[in-house]
Amino acid sequence: MMDWRWTEVDTLESEGKWNEAKSLLIKNWNQNPSDLKTVIRLGFFCWYILAEEGPLGIKDVDFDELETVLRQVTDFGLANFMTNEDFLWCFGYIISLFPYYFGDYEYWEEKGISMLKRAYELSPDEPVYKYSYLGSFHSPKGKRKDEFQQVHAVLEDRFQGEGILSEYFKSVWNCWHEI
Repeated sequence: MMDWRWTEVDTLESEGKWNEAKSLLIKNWNQNPSDLKTVIRLGFFCWYILAEEGPLGIKDVDFDELETVLRQVTDFGLANFMTNEDFLWCFGYIISLFPYYFGDYEYWEEKGISMLKRAYELSPDEPVYKYSYLGSFHSPKGKRKDEFQQVHAVLEDRFQGEGILSEYFKSVWNCWHEI
């Protein structure tokens, strides 16, 4: 699993400077579209802001632009990174969680789950990929708790940095660990 830290972006995100973070991510993607970390961070950023706009009270952000960029970076990733487990995992996760951002709900939900499955198949010993794929099924809470405890031990190592991607996954899995 890649190192998710990106000091400039992490700082802007942690300060709630959403437009500046977006501009930096888009600039980096335009300059080097094949950089996988940029593709994933940009896609996750767009998805996160769209999904969390209300709870975070985000204003003065062009949400239509974010949705457009999310679809563009997703299409680019699907065309160029379908054999990379980090791409498959992150985009599979965000697509399966909120498929309506990507188009037809049922099609994209299935697509997201199949991407999670493929990431797990490529790296079966990576607990984050395993958990994400198994967590995409609706299983009893008791069974989930056992699965979450296995991944909890690796969260700090896998999600270093202070950006929204790292903070999101540490907080989500820590919450689910307590279920």
